[in-house]
Amino acid sequence: MTKTKEELLEAITYLSSSQTLSYREICILQDKKIKLDIKSDSYCNQCYARAYVLKNDEWSLIYSIPYSLMLTPDSLAYHSEYKNNPSQAQDKFKEDIAKLKEYTRKILF
Repeated sequence: MTKTKEELLEAITYLSSSQTLSYREICILQDKKIKLDIKSDSYCNQCYARAYVLKNDEWSLIYSIPYSLMLTPDSLAYHSEYKNNPSQAQDKFKEDIAKLKEYTRKILF
């Protein structure tokens, strides 16, 4: 498989509600803008890991990991060290980030 060129535009971990810690990454793979969106919620079935491609100025879903197969722990917002400093939780998302990128590359290239 050919190595795809990647340029990171943004990578943030943030509280998106009192019960939700989220991760968002926007990057350019080859010539395509990609957004990864991962949510760790207190309710397992509200967790998600999704990859989007920017197409005609709209984000189009291209791949998602079912919540039951996600490796990002649920309820991260309830850990005091992450609630006060969400960026410390970024490593908790890394396995799902890698999987989203792997399948994005397989689908698009």
